[in-house]
Amino acid sequence: MSEELGQGWVENPEAVDAVLESLPFPSFGSTPAAGLSFEEIPDELLGWRVWKQVTGKDWPVFHQGGVGSCVAFGTASSIVYTLCSEILAGEPEEAFIPCFESIYGLSRVEIGNRQLGKNDGSIGAWAAKACRTYGVLPQGIYGKYDLSQYSQSRCREWGWSGLPDDLEPAARKHPIKETTQIKTFKDACVALAQGYGIQVASSVGFSQRRDSEGYDRASGRWAHSMSYIGYKKSGKRPGLFIVNSWGGSTTTGPTSHPDAPKSGWWVDASTCDRMLSQGDSFAFSGLSGMPKRVVDWSLI
Repeated sequence: MSEELGQGWVENPEAVDAVLESLPFPSFGSTPAAGLSFEEIPDELLGWRVWKQVTGKDWPVFHQGGVGSCVAFGTASSIVYTLCSEILAGEPEEAFIPCFESIYGLSRVEIGNRQLGKNDGSIGAWAAKACRTYGVLPQGIYGKYDLSQYSQSRCREWGWSGLPDDLEPAARKHPIKETTQIKTFKDACVALAQGYGIQVASSVGFSQRRDSEGYDRASGRWAHSMSYIGYKKSGKRPGLFIVNSWGGSTTTGPTSHPDAPKSGWWVDASTCDRMLSQGDSFAFSGLSGMPKRVVDWSLI
């Protein structure tokens, strides 16, 4: 992997446990959404198409650069999926790209209390709690702040100083009302089928070469966070579709579908279970209680 590409996930089970203790629904099994069974959900969901259906644009390809801000990017991608899914489900939601620097700063400072010092990186649970506590700031222009594009320098600055106080009211206008831990492939499929995007953080690395079916094999170790936005629950290769934050050219080889994001690939179910078992992966809902619901995926 190029040294110019940031990772940045910090493995800290104690910090994750502390966040879980503060959540009303710490595990997916404790949410109403878990009442939908694995057998009831559609066989396949190509989640990158929700953004296309809502905005008319292809799934956005993100690049974190050399900053270890992957947790913010994995969280933001998951929230993009959640927002668009809620629009398809008839909720009065708005589709936008979150400000990555805001998530990064809030997670490290307001939630993490600068425990990581000047080192890059964050913890998935901190980002999840930050979005639930402070909300999500859309990219855009806010007075003297031009946040319409990601800035590596601003990301590092806010990773130490936190989100400026005068921007917090704008973030609170877009709350993430629930977040919950996802630990298995089956739970991930059930969550995605109901429109809940998933940030996944783990030490499982990949070869960065898709095979003929669009899957990448696990290889080596990454301290990294990404996002699951689709699934195949059956057939010869059940798995989840993951999107990364290193641009659209670092993983090569054929995609499974012509419109599949080049920043992503399919991950076999057994590898997904390995990743999720590390415990720092979270699903996001814009609705209180993470309700059980049915999304009409025939629209995409």
